Amino acid sequence: MRIPLALCLVLSGLLRAEEPPIEVNPNRPTFANPALTTQSGVAELEWGLQRSAFREDGPSFGTPTLLKLGLAKDLELRLASPGYLTLEPAGAPATSGLGDFNLGVQWCYLHAGLFGMDQAIQMAHTFPTAPSAQGLGNGAPSDTLTLLFSRDAGPYHIDVNLLESWIGLTPDMGGGRATQTAGTVSVTRNLNDTWSITGELYALQATPMNARIASNLWALAYKVSKRLVLDAGVDVGLTHGAPRYTVFTGLTVGLGRFRKP
Repeated sequence: MRIPLALCLVLSGLLRAEEPPIEVNPNRPTFANPALTTQSGVAELEWGLQRSAFREDGPSFGTPTLLKLGLAKDLELRLASPGYLTLEPAGAPATSGLGDFNLGVQWCYLHAGLFGMDQAIQMAHTFPTAPSAQGLGNGAPSDTLTLLFSRDAGPYHIDVNLLESWIGLTPDMGGGRATQTAGTVSVTRNLNDTWSITGELYALQATPMNARIASNLWALAYKVSKRLVLDAGVDVGLTHGAPRYTVFTGLTVGLGRFRKP
């Protein structure tokens, strides 16, 4: 039996209409990430501008960038970089260039588990692609394992991350690796359908390269549409090892589908 061309076009349009709309899953601008991953077959970009003021050094500027690819349901590939950096060390010329490249993967292995939390695991490797002599990169590879826990509770969304990093040390530091434990708690309050506010506390263990860091972050987000969210805020250091403050703004946008769902 032959199906008329007009009917084929109608059926094709209906099938396309059944595709779920692209809805972004913002990780930025906080230190914590949610357990849920990017929609399967969707490419999602997070990009921002940030400027930090340090206690004993000059300011820095960066363009943090993260591309997330939903490889399958509950599985995403993550390509990240601090982007284009400008450092102004005290008593030395300013330097600029691209930061180290980071490649990671995240798997949400459980939904609504203990205490109703979504749970995920993330592994990431940092490649020393930036010139460390200019202070733009670490100069040695690093690896990070992250456990992620998330839950929605009414108008609130809660993210808890536990991180363990193995940071490569350059030969002038004796080589080998330094271990760094970190943790963060983030709470987001939805004010209405478009606006939300986030507060976060995070801490990183001291290493041969940095003193202990503890900081708190506050951000506002505006949901332009399901596939575009804008944000801005400030990160205020609580310990001497943290930047005095960092101001930032950026966006999360669904670029499109690279594979049909």
